[in-house]
Order: sequence, then structure tokens, then C-alpha cells
Amino acid sequence: MSTELPPSLTAAMPLLERLHLAVWFFDMRRQSIVWANRQALQLWDAADLASLQERDFSISSEALRTRLAVYQAAFAEQRAVEENWTLYPHGLPLQVRCHCARFDNDWPDLMKVEAVPVSVDADTVRSVEMLRHVREMVSLYDDNGMVLQRNPAAALALPPSEGDALLASLPDPKLLAELRLAAMESRGVRRVVDVRLADGSMVRHQVQLFRIRDPATGESAMLISQHDVSDREKLLQLQRERSEELQGILDALPLPMVISELASERIRYANRLAIERYGMWLGSSSEFTPTSAALYEHAAERKRFLEILQQEGQVIDFHAVLRDREQRPFDASLTGCLIDYRGIPCVLASILDISHILQREHALEATLQHERELAEMQRRFVSMVSHEYRTPLAVIDGIAQRLQRQPEQFHGEQLQSRAQRLRDMVKHMVSLADSVLTLTRLEEGQLVVQQGPVRLVPLLAELVEQSQDIHPDCQIEVSFAADDVLIVDGDAELLRVVFGNLISNAIKYSPRWQRLALRCTVAGREVHVTVQDWGVGIPADEQDKLFTRFFRASTALGIPGSGMGLALVRELVQRHGGSIAVDSSEDEGTRFTVRLPLLPALDERH
Repeated sequence: MSTELPPSLTAAMPLLERLHLAVWFFDMRRQSIVWANRQALQLWDAADLASLQERDFSISSEALRTRLAVYQAAFAEQRAVEENWTLYPHGLPLQVRCHCARFDNDWPDLMKVEAVPVSVDADTVRSVEMLRHVREMVSLYDDNGMVLQRNPAAALALPPSEGDALLASLPDPKLLAELRLAAMESRGVRRVVDVRLADGSMVRHQVQLFRIRDPATGESAMLISQHDVSDREKLLQLQRERSEELQGILDALPLPMVISELASERIRYANRLAIERYGMWLGSSSEFTPTSAALYEHAAERKRFLEILQQEGQVIDFHAVLRDREQRPFDASLTGCLIDYRGIPCVLASILDISHILQREHALEATLQHERELAEMQRRFVSMVSHEYRTPLAVIDGIAQRLQRQPEQFHGEQLQSRAQRLRDMVKHMVSLADSVLTLTRLEEGQLVVQQGPVRLVPLLAELVEQSQDIHPDCQIEVSFAADDVLIVDGDAELLRVVFGNLISNAIKYSPRWQRLALRCTVAGREVHVTVQDWGVGIPADEQDKLFTRFFRASTALGIPGSGMGLALVRELVQRHGGSIAVDSSEDEGTRFTVRLPLLPALDERH
């Protein structure tokens, strides 16, 4: 490789060749050896200069670049540098003691190296090389602050080694004295302090100080390692400022907001509303570390929320059951996203209490269901009324037409029979209309109950007699308690409606057996009137709707009825301060029990 050499080197070559010392010249800019004497070629195990120049001497690490920069700084001050190097001729390590200096000021990039092989144990070599390659600045000072040793990173960045270099680096005497005292009293001390660099600028460094002995002299010394944390502190300050801005925004929001660590779920921040509504434990505490897991009623919901969050980065309107500050469960809608909070991966979540919304939804759904049921009942009622009115009207119209066309055919018993049938049809229609009217008046509060003492035995006996006149084939078993104790405070006409409906239904829904039982018993201050049949019965899942207006059981299909009788019965019983219950089994029959409060028996002497 042809390289222009300084005239002074060309002139010195004959003398350098006769030396018993290895000498070579290294171009730091081109990173190559430009000349070497015979001793240097032997040291490098090179056949000649050309073969040595073919080798790669380029800088292979940041540590080497830093080391050469330290050399150039020393050369600029007309100082030489003497230290050990590890060379690698053909890949094998060789320890040499090198004296390095600038050869010619007109050639500032040309470094003269004089090398002598030395013997150094492996541990020492490795320790030195490790120290040279780390970016951490490591320095050893004596008690006067003089530099005993610096690694390349420290030598390049810190003030020159002359005088009290430690005070030059840490210009606050009070702080330096404090650090020295702290290091003497413990194994070491770590602080973040202001440090002056070689260029005079001040930066923030994290420093560690240790009191040791100088291994060369045995004297007390100070070992200091340090690194720049200015960027980190600026980043932390920026994070703090942004966190404070975020907290200000969250505090102004009308929703509870919580920030928790993604990994540990430790709560880092909760705004005012979250603390007020969900407990002071959300705030900071020196006694314990609150976690967001304490919010959840069910651990599975918390796990699912975090799974979605990690998969998608955000969660919107996630339904969960949480606990408030009194540990009461409530329905909540969670919306969350992943954020970086003060350098820590966190979850930002808003909490919306939707309990009242769900309650309204449930109430609305119940109302809609009720409306649907009413609509269905009304449909069935219209169908029933249409059927119930059409049949008797058709009968009436048919008889009337025959009377018009052939009046001469009707006389005597035949005429009486037709007239009675007309009256029965009209009575049925009037009864239906009365039921509708009575229910309507009850609902509108227009029906007045004429209260007074009513003897139940005569009233029930009359209804039984009427029913047997109409249905002579029906067997009615009657069992009454003493008449003088079966006295209630009520409206006799309305009570006739109550028990008349129950007896009529018992006959209507037991066509196969034509048998029913009517019993009256006394239980404390109540009378229990039981009407029982052995007819079609009522399915268990329909019994809770039995007293609903227009409702008819599925077992009543094909049997005439309006679906209003039992609704009217319950309303009238409740108006009398009583209650009604049903016990039924499908295909086995039904038992209705009416409970009414008793009045004391009337004194016959009055």
C-alpha cells in the first residue's frame, strides 16, 4: 500500500531499523499501519511490511473509538500516553506495553507506537479490557481528588486530570464532602448530581462512590462510576408534566376514571369521582397497595376485560359487576385503553354506573311484556265477546224469524219453550255485560261496596239451590259451620257475584263428573269458603295468571267463558279485606279458597 510519509519519518527510518524496540506508525484517520521496523514485524508475526498493511486495523468497537479519541486529546496537549494493549497477531493475544505519541505536528493523525511485550495474568487482562469497553465512566481518585486511573469513557468526557480533578467534576464542595462522608460510613452511596464535563457544560449524572484502597500503593482511594441521566431525567420530567396534565383532565371529567398498572394491577391514580363513589382505598396509601382487582365482584370478568384489552388495545362498553365503597355490587360499563403512565404500561378505564339504566330497561321490558299480554288478552276477549254474543244473538234471531214466518205453528208449550230460550240468551248477554261493567267500575273506583253484616250460610244456600235448579244433574256436597258465627262485614250482592262465579265455574269445568263440594270453616277470626271440583284442572305454569283479566287456561278451550269472572272475584274479595287462593292439578280438579274476616255473632236479644 503506497502512502505518503512525512519527510521526518523517511529520514528517521534507518535509525529506527537499528533499534531493538518494536516501532510502528499508525494513521488514526485511515486506520492502518503505514510503516514498521523489523522488530515490529516480528512482534506482529508479519513476513514484511506489505503483508502487515494488508491486515484489517479498522476500529471494531465503540470502546476503541473512545480510546483513540482520548489519545488525540492528549496529543493535542503535547502529551504522550503509556498503557498496556492487547494485540492479536493472527488472532492470538499478545500483551504489550505501548508508549504512544504524535510523531510530527504537521501530521496530526500519525501516531508513533513503541511496544515492549509484557507478561500479565489472564484475570488482570480481562478486568482491564472489560473496564475499557464499558460506556460507564469509571475513575479512581486519591484523597486529594487527583486522578489515579480513568477508563476511556471517563477520560474522554470528564475534566482534565490535573489538580483536584474530582472537585473539577463535582464543583459543589459541600455536596462533595457529603458524598465522601456517606461513602466512608457505608459500603457505597448512589446519587443523581450535577457534573461538569471536559467542555465545561453541566449535566445530570447518576454517580456511585466507594471507599477502597489503591491496589498500587495501599493508600485510601475513591472509586466512582457514573453515567449521564440527563435525557432520562428530561423524559421523566416530561412524563410527570404529561401525567399532571392527564390528571387535570381526568379530574374535570364527569366520570370516575382509574389508572392501574397492566402487570400488577396496582392503582396509580383515581380521580375525585372514583374516590368518592368507589372508596378511599383507591387513593394513595403508605400502608397498603390497592389494586384494581378489588373493584370486581367476579374475577372472571376482570380477567376477560384484561384479555380483550391486551388483544385489541382498547375495550368499549364492557359490562361487569363492580363494588362501591360500601362493598355493594352494582352494574357498570367499562371503557378502557392502554397508556404509558410515568414510564409504566398502564390501563386507563372509565366507570359508568348503569344500574339505573338496566333497572329502567327491565322495567320497560316488563311493561312491554305486560302490554303484550294485555293486547293478547284483549284479542282473546274480543274473540270471546264476538263468540259469546254471536251465539245467543243468532239463536234469538233464528227464533224471531221463525215466529215471523210461521206464527201459527207456535202455541202453548212450544211457545213457552221458545220464549224461555230467548230469556236465557238475553240473561247470558246481560251477565256478560254486567261483568265487564263491574270490572270497569272497580278499576275506575266508581263501585261502592255497601258494607253491612252478611250471614254467609243463607247466601250460599240460596246460590246452591239456584245452581241445582239450573243443573239438576250436578251433585253439590255442602258442609257449613254454625250459622251464627258465619257473619262477615260486606256487600251481600257483591258476595253473591263472588260465590256465584266460583260455583258456576266449578260446574262448567267439571262436565264429566257433575260433582262439586262447598265447605265453610272457621279459622281464628276468618271464615274459609272452599269451592272444589273434580274437572279439567289448571296447568301449574298458568295458575299465576289465573286472576288476570281476560286470561283463560289452556284446559278451558272449547268451554264457553269470558276470562273475566275470576279477575272480578279477586277484586271483590280484596275489597272485602279478604284473599283468594287456588290449588289445582291438571285432569284432577281445582279448589278455590276464599278467606274473609268474621264479625262477632249478633246478639239475638238486640
